[in-house]
Amino acid sequence: MADAIGALVFEASRPSQIGANLRVMNRIFLRTALAAAAVMALGACERLSQLGLGPAPAASAPATETPPAPQAIADLRPHAGQLFADFAAAEGGRYSPDHIGLNGADRARLWQALAVASPGRLEQGGGAEALVFRGCAEAGCEAGRAVVAIDTASGAVFAAVRDTSGAEVLAPNDRIEALLRLNSPTRTWDDPAPTQTASTETPNP
Repeated sequence: MADAIGALVFEASRPSQIGANLRVMNRIFLRTALAAAAVMALGACERLSQLGLGPAPAASAPATETPPAPQAIADLRPHAGQLFADFAAAEGGRYSPDHIGLNGADRARLWQALAVASPGRLEQGGGAEALVFRGCAEAGCEAGRAVVAIDTASGAVFAAVRDTSGAEVLAPNDRIEALLRLNSPTRTWDDPAPTQTASTETPNP
């Protein structure tokens, strides 16, 4: 009798055991299918990317470049008393009309108006200082006059000419132009006789 009851209990428990086994197998099958699908999708994306059909790979951000340090300039003060042509040659042509961004016609105008040159002067005013070169044309200052001034702190150049074609600033620099006007009795950049706030002598260190 006991054996018969045990057999009945065993038979009754079999469907629930089978159901549990089926649920476990279903979960395993589902996980396996999802993993396989992910692998297939990844492979498809790689093939599309190789063909140029998929989304472009994210570009890495460019490396931030360190800005170059300001270039130090040579001390210009000892050049006071030189003529502009000698000064430009001594500085390796850095401040010559050929190297300050002037076109051919403007270079020719400037050299003609500097044919009779005055020695360079150090001029100060408004918190600025410049090494200033002036000159006139061979026919006289009425025919042409020019000025080239270089900021002794930054090396920035101001160049201008007044001739039969008119007055024109060829290389503008507001700071240096203001200094030239401040030192001029007529408040013009092309004054051939600036006020005596400048010196043609080499300053003492």
